[in-house]
Amino acid sequence: MEYAGLVENSNDLIQVVDFDGYLLYVNRTWSDTLGYSRDELSGKKFFDLLYDRSNCTCQERIELLRQGKPVPRFEITYKNRQGEKIIAEGNVSLYCENGEPKGVQGIFRDITDKKKTELELSNTEARFQTIFESSVAGIAMLAPDGQFLQANPALCNFLGYTLDELRQLKITDVTHPEDVEETIRRRNIALAEKSSSLVCEKRYLRKDGSTFWAQLSSAWYFDNDGNPLYTVPVIQDITLRKLAEMEIRKLAHYDGLTGIPNRSLFTERLNHELEQAQANSRPFALIFLDLDRFKGVNDILGHAEGYKMLCQAADRLKKCLRANDTVSRLGGDEFVILLSGFKEEKNLTKVCNKILEDLSRPYFLGMRSISCTTSVGVSVFPNDGNNATDLLRHADMAMYAAKDAGGNCFRFYSQEMTARAVSRMELEEDLRQALVKDEFVMEYQPQIDLVNKKVAGIEALLRWNRPLSGMVPPEQFIPLAEETNLILGIGEWVMKTVFRQCAAWEQLGHLQLRVGINISGRQFVQSDFIDRVEQLLEETGANPQLLEFEITESVVMNDVDMVINTLRRLRELGISIAIDDFGTGYSSLSYLKLLPLSCLKIDKSFISEVNNNLEDRAIVEATIAMSKRLGLKVIAEGVETQEQCLFIRSQNCDEAQGYFFSRAVSAEEIEKKWLTITDMENSCQELLDRMAALNGAS
Repeated sequence: MEYAGLVENSNDLIQVVDFDGYLLYVNRTWSDTLGYSRDELSGKKFFDLLYDRSNCTCQERIELLRQGKPVPRFEITYKNRQGEKIIAEGNVSLYCENGEPKGVQGIFRDITDKKKTELELSNTEARFQTIFESSVAGIAMLAPDGQFLQANPALCNFLGYTLDELRQLKITDVTHPEDVEETIRRRNIALAEKSSSLVCEKRYLRKDGSTFWAQLSSAWYFDNDGNPLYTVPVIQDITLRKLAEMEIRKLAHYDGLTGIPNRSLFTERLNHELEQAQANSRPFALIFLDLDRFKGVNDILGHAEGYKMLCQAADRLKKCLRANDTVSRLGGDEFVILLSGFKEEKNLTKVCNKILEDLSRPYFLGMRSISCTTSVGVSVFPNDGNNATDLLRHADMAMYAAKDAGGNCFRFYSQEMTARAVSRMELEEDLRQALVKDEFVMEYQPQIDLVNKKVAGIEALLRWNRPLSGMVPPEQFIPLAEETNLILGIGEWVMKTVFRQCAAWEQLGHLQLRVGINISGRQFVQSDFIDRVEQLLEETGANPQLLEFEITESVVMNDVDMVINTLRRLRELGISIAIDDFGTGYSSLSYLKLLPLSCLKIDKSFISEVNNNLEDRAIVEATIAMSKRLGLKVIAEGVETQEQCLFIRSQNCDEAQGYFFSRAVSAEEIEKKWLTITDMENSCQELLDRMAALNGAS
């Protein structure tokens, strides 16, 4: 930033020190003045660079700052690399990060020469006159009423007046209008208290009307009776330093990327709004929003393009709001808006619709035009909370409710959201303990060969027997396990359990059937996935020829080259591969011919309406026909009725599974009912009945 450069190139010595005394930052002037490179300062304590530590009162100043008390300007004596004294004058303030004090920042002016000058001035009037004329600091002599009596060339240069012109003016004539009252007040205090010196900062006006900041050191002289004779002000132009300080304040309160208020300033304004709202019984709203699928922009186009998008979004949000509203970037692609008093809830709806409309317009990123929707959540004071924490949390909950609804919409907070959040939190906590408490069980569902009318395979399905709740449906806990990464441990347990069961069945001499195992996407992409499979095969003695791993389309599209390599290694082990839930993802058909697959499984969502929905029927027909051309086996999932079974069989579907044949059952029941089949005459009676019904219906 422009002012960041001012800090670095300021003529002042600028430093940041932590509370233990270690230097965190020095600017170029500091480094040049003391003769140390920044690398040499790494690990050095500020106190070690003082000329005389015995006179150091730094700790006292730190304590004053921590107590919120001001610290007057003071002098400090450094020891440069050559061991020489460097005298500086300045002030210090707390250095904070995210509102938390982390140390002390100091801005000092090297006054070594000035101090020497003052000493010399006390020794000889001639030398004083020489320095007066040649000093780079502006020096004047003023009458008690502020009339200019004398001024050196530097001051004339600062103000743009000649000496004769200044003698016609008073100090208040060249003082910034906003500082005149304070200037008169300080003069009256000095005269009343017979103060001999005054140090402050103020603004002056040049002849051309421009303003500059100056550091003023003023000395008053009185006669033996205490009557004021004159005052000698010495001023130094500190405009660059003041700009640097303003930049530091800006960095502390504004987002460095978008320029809008950051979390610290937003929290300050929110607390102020709370005080006003509680005192005046007026409502206000928080609007929490998040750009939908923004991560994809960063991942695909890079962070630089993502930053451009965030800046454009911030500009649009500012234009949606009134002057007394506040929009802040909390981090990433999350923004929050403080909407001051409003009259009716319908006004909030209008604002939310305006935000959704403006943020859905294309973003122009270089040569690209990118569209992105937004999820918006709203909480209202006092109905949804009477403190900042609750209001923010509830607006965030509402935003996630909008995101769960598909995004590009807004939701108002409701108490049901908290109930759902608590329920989800409890579910997650219980899920974390489920493996330890041995609450998971495996069930198995047979897959029927529609041509040979026999059991062709079995799919292993995970179940969670949650205490007090009973069996939890997979669709309720598998997504949560994926999100929290608990799926890695669960997936490992599933593989080990099924491998052992397969080995046990084979040792008992039961009918050898293919057993399908669902593999999580997070589990599949682990770098040691193949190694773990090999270790488990060796550990359990399972026959890989009887195993079939089922992965979803989304896993295939994540990293095609990696997926192909992993699948090939699995095939080398003897494990076959099936694409599960085919048709629900975004896989490219061109990749199917590259993958070492053995099977496609048509998702049950297409099968459920296949007899009533022409689109579902067309998808099923096309999938089966395509699979045949590619030499892949096809399994239809979720077959529940005779009509569904007749249709898929008429399309030459190879296999089917679903409630029409059997629900998922325990390993013992599978062993008893399905794995003892030796021929068609001895097969399960239910299967014979089903097939007979199919033959009759045909």
